[in-house]
Amino acid sequence: MYLYRVNYVFGDITVACTNTDRIVFPESGITKGDVIEYYRDVAEVMLPELRRRPLTIERFTKGIDKGGFFQKHAQKHYPAWIAREELGTKKRVVYPICDSAAALVYFANQGGFVLHVWTSRREAPEYPDELVFDLDPPEGRFDLVQQTARVVQELFDQLALPAFVKTTGSKGLHVVAPLDGRATFDEVARLCDRMSRRLCARHPEMLTTEFYKKDRKNRLYLDTMRNSLGATIVAPYSLRARAGAPVSAPIGWDEIETITPDGIKLPNVRLRLDRRGDPWKTLRVKLGSVAAAHRALTGLTEF
Repeated sequence: MYLYRVNYVFGDITVACTNTDRIVFPESGITKGDVIEYYRDVAEVMLPELRRRPLTIERFTKGIDKGGFFQKHAQKHYPAWIAREELGTKKRVVYPICDSAAALVYFANQGGFVLHVWTSRREAPEYPDELVFDLDPPEGRFDLVQQTARVVQELFDQLALPAFVKTTGSKGLHVVAPLDGRATFDEVARLCDRMSRRLCARHPEMLTTEFYKKDRKNRLYLDTMRNSLGATIVAPYSLRARAGAPVSAPIGWDEIETITPDGIKLPNVRLRLDRRGDPWKTLRVKLGSVAAAHRALTGLTEF
């Protein structure tokens, strides 16, 4: 029976965490308490891209080997200090929002090990502040992800879109551009479609936008479907529910040739941060313009 209890104090908020000795990543012996401590530790670098974003939580109440479920509705038992936002058109949903280290710890104690966020924020839900290319390779072809990341980076640079990259904690990479928030989701999606078509025309043997795997013919799928209202991406520094507790970790462009898709795991994130700092610390220093990128793409002749 798992009864070990730890109280975490954040100012006038106390989060009581229970069953902290329960092993939740069985193959590596990582406990629920380890997960809670991880999220408390990385809160400072994780919160800037969590704050004010509608949240979908992937919960594993007994451990990842026992199965989990997705939860996007704020629960009635959540304390009053957990932020909420009601959004949606045909169907309204009250989403939880993670604005504090206390909330991160609270969700982790609820078995919320994987956090997925919108690419827009609560004050302007129809205007994304980031653009995302999800590089989804055929099985065992991370070399193709590495090559594609460089190709996508080159196009981002030509369109004056600041390019940042992170692992997904699974088999691919996310290439992300911070945006000024002036374009709607439709405008961002239109830009992504144009960019994808250009990239596939330039590298037809390597890239595809075919949704069905049977039509991809061993090419990498340029997935831009995250750029739509209500779609989510796994949050930077979120764990993934996979063996070894891999992390969707921001990385530097100098790491592209040496990184492995799930090579950054819970036990080594702190060492990385101490040695390298946060590769996304300058993410919001320069913001991209979707309108300007459309104009620049129209003027490109070499693509």
